Amino acid sequence: MSELINYKGINVKKELYSIIKYIEDVDKYREELGRLSSSWDIFALLGQLGDINIDIGKTKENFLNLTSTLLNHLSEQTIKKVTQEMNFKAQVAIDIVIRNLFERTADIGFLATDDDIRTFIENYVSDYNNESIELKHEIQKRFKEYVAKYSVYFDIVLANTKGKILVRLNEDTKIEKIDNDFISEVLNTTQEYVETYKYHEFLPKYKKSLVYSYKVTKTNSSESENLGVLCLCFRFQDEMKGIFNNLVDTKNKESITILDEEGCVIASSDRAHIPLGAKLPIVLNDEYKIISFAGRDYIAKTCKTKGYQGFKGLNWYGHIMIPLEYAFLSDALNSKKIDEKIIESMMENEQHFSKELQEVFNKSKTIQDNLSRVIWNGNISQSKLNSTNREFSKSLLNEIGITGVKANSSLSNLNQTIISSILKDSEFLSSLAIDIMDRNLYERANDCRWWALTSYFKEALEDLNSIAYKKDEISAILKYINDLYTVYTNLLIFDKEGRVVAVSNKNEEYLVGKVLTQDWVGKTLNLKDTSKYCVSKFEKTNLYKNESTYIYCSAIRSISNEKEVNGGIAIVFDSTFQFNAMLDETLPRDNKGEKIDGIFALFTNRDKSVISSTNSKYAVESILDIDDKFFTLPKAQQLSEIIEFDGKYYAVAVKCSNGYREYKSIIDDYKNDVLCFVFIYIGEVNIKSKSKYKVKDKFAVSSKKSLTNDSVDLATFYLGNKFLAVEAKNVIQSIGVDKLEASIEMDKKNHFKGMVLYKDKLISVLDIRDFIKEDIKDEELTNIILFEYDKDNVEHCIGILVSSLENISVVEKNSIQHIQSHFLGSGTLIESLVDINEFGDSKVAMILDIKKIDDNLTKKDIS
Repeated sequence: MSELINYKGINVKKELYSIIKYIEDVDKYREELGRLSSSWDIFALLGQLGDINIDIGKTKENFLNLTSTLLNHLSEQTIKKVTQEMNFKAQVAIDIVIRNLFERTADIGFLATDDDIRTFIENYVSDYNNESIELKHEIQKRFKEYVAKYSVYFDIVLANTKGKILVRLNEDTKIEKIDNDFISEVLNTTQEYVETYKYHEFLPKYKKSLVYSYKVTKTNSSESENLGVLCLCFRFQDEMKGIFNNLVDTKNKESITILDEEGCVIASSDRAHIPLGAKLPIVLNDEYKIISFAGRDYIAKTCKTKGYQGFKGLNWYGHIMIPLEYAFLSDALNSKKIDEKIIESMMENEQHFSKELQEVFNKSKTIQDNLSRVIWNGNISQSKLNSTNREFSKSLLNEIGITGVKANSSLSNLNQTIISSILKDSEFLSSLAIDIMDRNLYERANDCRWWALTSYFKEALEDLNSIAYKKDEISAILKYINDLYTVYTNLLIFDKEGRVVAVSNKNEEYLVGKVLTQDWVGKTLNLKDTSKYCVSKFEKTNLYKNESTYIYCSAIRSISNEKEVNGGIAIVFDSTFQFNAMLDETLPRDNKGEKIDGIFALFTNRDKSVISSTNSKYAVESILDIDDKFFTLPKAQQLSEIIEFDGKYYAVAVKCSNGYREYKSIIDDYKNDVLCFVFIYIGEVNIKSKSKYKVKDKFAVSSKKSLTNDSVDLATFYLGNKFLAVEAKNVIQSIGVDKLEASIEMDKKNHFKGMVLYKDKLISVLDIRDFIKEDIKDEELTNIILFEYDKDNVEHCIGILVSSLENISVVEKNSIQHIQSHFLGSGTLIESLVDINEFGDSKVAMILDIKKIDDNLTKKDIS
């Protein structure tokens, strides 16, 4: 352990000193254990009055050392978890933005080649020319239709090569010219788009705006004459609001921001907290950093984008800040009560329960076993005394036991918190992945509707007699689009008979001339207007190598009569790759960027059919066979539980899709609920636990009943599931099994297991589990009880192995039922039965006859 500093009575690592006071769980446990430490001091003082013969100082020291180790480890793990979550959120924030903006680069690349825009520029004379005015109205109408489909834009601006604005969507902005430097930059670029985030003079209402621009040329040839400049103005702040809403946890007052390359805030989840334009430190190379902002201390982390298909945008960063006093809040109030079997299983998984933490718990097991033994032995001693302090001492021992239970409960609560945290992680991940899917498919619905408006497609389908001569031109346009929008494997144009006219994918030209017979063809040809689209079922299709996918379609309408449909466009989504990428990019990574084992995600339909999976065991169209309740969630709702699945425990969360913007909204005809599941492995079901630790909910208690001439003290204990007892006067004491000197080369089936040294005499230790028909593992036998039945003769002493030490009870002698002939195995071990009815329950104990055990086993086995 590194250099230690005392923090409120607890030794903590020097590097944790400045932050540990903010970790709510740690401070809560420290206070609890601190109060218990004071209790030990009081017990030490009272113990001298009661003569309980217990070294309370040693017990206090043991718990104090354990507390220090636990709180240091808990601090490190809490910081690690919080900073990993921060890193994940900052990374996701910037990567979702970049994924979205990648689509915008395709949009400007396509729209700048629109023939209607080219025709408008070439034929525009002035705003005083009637034909120009009509042309302007038509192109504005086209812009409005475009924005109605791609609602991510707030304005579209078209200028000539001199910068004069010819037409724009938002006519309320009375600006007539774009500055020459900007026009020159766009006209002379060798890139496929120009991306600018700055103050644009033609958008004076905005201090900064995100604009995608490109030159409009006479043809698609790289040598073609420039006609003008087209600008798409993106709703950046509006888009960021949606992204932030899905990432921010308001409980801890965290703020997620997007920073430019100088560290200036260009988008903020809470502008009142972190305003636009604020300058923040960029924290890229550290796991986290404590920074100060506006007089307050924060824990902060910055991430640069991983990029999307090579696109990385404008060198922006995702950045997260949490006020230190809120960064490490306890989630105990939201914790769910988890079954102990699941806890034990989790404790065997080092991913959730590290070796270091396992060691803390094992040390606690040793401490609580020793304390249990000390209290039991103390109660045994008091049962043999008849002093005036007897009742006081018994009560004091009971209180010491209660305090020991409280000390252990902190560890138990920690386990519950770990499991609840895993459930929370699964909820966040499933919500994030379904949101990414909804955003992505929103773009697909937009694409098919917009491309169906392409003038050349409409003109070509007007005359089917000449369509064959136009196939190459249609295919070239489709290929140009497909090169920009790489999420599709093929784009197809078909006529009103469903016959394929052209394709974008040269490898699938064999489809040309074939008639499509799928249901979605007829639905496409019957769409009512340009706002409508249809989507295939998620099913296998020969248009996608006989694999399952979605095909998005829209109708191509007649130029002369918009009510008449002449054909349609079908775009084949590359679902296998794209859906898997969405899920894969959602899953958390470790500090090395590697995926964490034991976590997988799936998209499914409501019929339990898998759409995509990061786990190869669950192929597309296989069935996810878990409870029906996970598949009946209302739209946008979420459910999480711990379940048994494939012989393992998993924290599983599911979120039902909600759509995005207009897509799958109330005004949208398309209904298709998709569910996202995230599974986080907890541990094996029915695992053989290696852990020595089990939270002790009580220590040995001494009866509150007074001993009389008609009653007797019984010392009780368990051997496996058998509840046993002996008269307390026959008990010498209990000792740990580690004190046993095992016999050398002794038959393992032999009941004689070795010797222990007591008062310079060796006492035989026996294993009697076979005689009471209990199948118990060796590691479950943790205590040895030493008995005597002739106090003056140490040779009449034996020891037996037992599982646990229980209470010291007072029972009436006449309630003991003697058994004359009750044989178990080869010896008569039990002499009587008694119903012990105190401590809140009633149990029948079997009373062992120590002399008979000695006579039947010791002498026989040793001889």
